[in-house]
Amino acid sequence: MAVDPDVGANGEAETMEELLAGIEEDARALRPLRPGEVIEGVVASVSGDEALVDLGGRSAGVLSLREAGGEGTDVAVGDRVVAAVVQPEGPDGRVVLSTRRARSRRQWTHMSELEKSGELVEAQVVEANRGGLVVDVGLRGFVPLSQLGSVGSLAATESGAVPDALRAYIGKRLPLKVIEADLRRDRLILSEKAAAQQLRRRRKEEASSELNEGQVLEGKVASVTTFGIFVDVGSADGLVHRSEITWDKGIEPTTLYHPGDPVRVLVTAVDREKGRISLSIKRLQEDPWERAVRDVSLGTEVEATVTRVMPYGAFARVPAGIEGLIHVSEIASRRIATPAEVVRPGDVVRVRVVAIDPERRRLSLSMRQAAGNVVYATRTDRDANV
Repeated sequence: MAVDPDVGANGEAETMEELLAGIEEDARALRPLRPGEVIEGVVASVSGDEALVDLGGRSAGVLSLREAGGEGTDVAVGDRVVAAVVQPEGPDGRVVLSTRRARSRRQWTHMSELEKSGELVEAQVVEANRGGLVVDVGLRGFVPLSQLGSVGSLAATESGAVPDALRAYIGKRLPLKVIEADLRRDRLILSEKAAAQQLRRRRKEEASSELNEGQVLEGKVASVTTFGIFVDVGSADGLVHRSEITWDKGIEPTTLYHPGDPVRVLVTAVDREKGRISLSIKRLQEDPWERAVRDVSLGTEVEATVTRVMPYGAFARVPAGIEGLIHVSEIASRRIATPAEVVRPGDVVRVRVVAIDPERRRLSLSMRQAAGNVVYATRTDRDANV
């Protein structure tokens, strides 16, 4: 009697997918095993410090419980185990297996995935040497000194001893980024610096979704740069551009603050796409020009402090808190080649307000037109009268 090829041994019809799956399974069972290959099996028996593993149609595998370590000593009959092939055929014809190598291989695969995805991993520091830190991620990984962002420069030690700053890391857990995972070279390199940068970016992105323009925040100066200061407002760092630090002119704004200084800031802009937070210190203070419009009028004579001397004139700060320009032609009654002949920074001079331009924020002053035309010099070796 003919047998329908689409009917299985149990008399039930099989689909084409089931037939193909059966063929693939048979092919896998017949293919020779390779050293390092990871396979799955069921514990058939346990005797002494060895377990016999049923590999489903292949030669049985033998697993050393001593080699398996703490995780392998509680293996029982019926347990499914994942192990790496150490030898496709041992002296007794059985496949020699290792669960420890399987775990190591899986961990290498995981590290490679983290390298590609950029996700962070947390690991404990187990050792320190002059070159960096050794960490445990299921494998031994290395964090070079150049990738430790929180250490900074380390002074050389006598007799090549490990610096105390590195020893202090032992036992601590660090967020790390995988920057190289090479199984063939047994090379796993991680970076604390890159992880810290990524966490800061993440914090800034999260904060940018919560912060709004106009909020007033308390923070601490995180760092000072040539273009401004970065302020930690708790959820992220924001930038106070140098132009937003102070209303005062003639001083270097970044010299007013140092890392760790407490500071009150106003949120002026939030770029949610780029995760950028812009802050201002000076906008929480009254604009001196608003006060000047109330307090300064044409023809008023006041004492002003010279802040800067330029070839074309001198800048002086009036009591209202703003700077005005004394043109070189308005410094003295006589003709002078340069303002430095008469005034220097720090001098207190009597001036008359000759022009006010609030829109352009410009104030014009004159020493020549002021009554008495006097320079109250700050140095005793100066002639007091012009």
